Amino acid sequence: MVFCAHCGDIFRRIKWNNRGCKSTVWRCASRVEKDGPDCQARTVREERLHEVVVKAINEAFQGKENILPLLRENIESSLAEDVTDRRAALDEKIKKLQHELLATADKKNSGDDLGMEVRRLRNEKQALQAEEASHQDLRARIDEMMTFLDGLSRELTEYDEEYVRTLIDKITVHDDHFIVEFKSGIEIQIDE
Repeated sequence: MVFCAHCGDIFRRIKWNNRGCKSTVWRCASRVEKDGPDCQARTVREERLHEVVVKAINEAFQGKENILPLLRENIESSLAEDVTDRRAALDEKIKKLQHELLATADKKNSGDDLGMEVRRLRNEKQALQAEEASHQDLRARIDEMMTFLDGLSRELTEYDEEYVRTLIDKITVHDDHFIVEFKSGIEIQIDE
């Protein structure tokens, strides 16, 4: 879930022994693998990464009264387009074309163009259904995050793997800051 802002590759957790001092760090996979292009991304100590995540979760927690209603409103307005009406219109077009196709079956016209149009409309309908499922998934993720944040009685004081897996989708490491992206779509920038 940790990515490089330079090359887009993942960061890997590495046990590091630097001059006798053992530590755990995160490095871009492009830097670690010698056969790929050499990335100039920085190395991040695991403790620092944990601090960034805790700080981002706490910022989301502190602003939950302001952020979450705005987030829900923005997402609901973008998802408000009624897919049901668009699907019904497509069904009606398909039905009409199928009737035309049946009517041309008696004539010498093969109806290839009508058949192709019916297939195209069916594909469009399938894409619409996939979009609708995606919208439902996004709504469920937002509800899950709101429920989780409402259940938090206090700010986090230490890193908790369960919270991170529940809330965080992606962490992008830049040269001077981190972008923590929550599963609900909220992005929080943590500066160095």
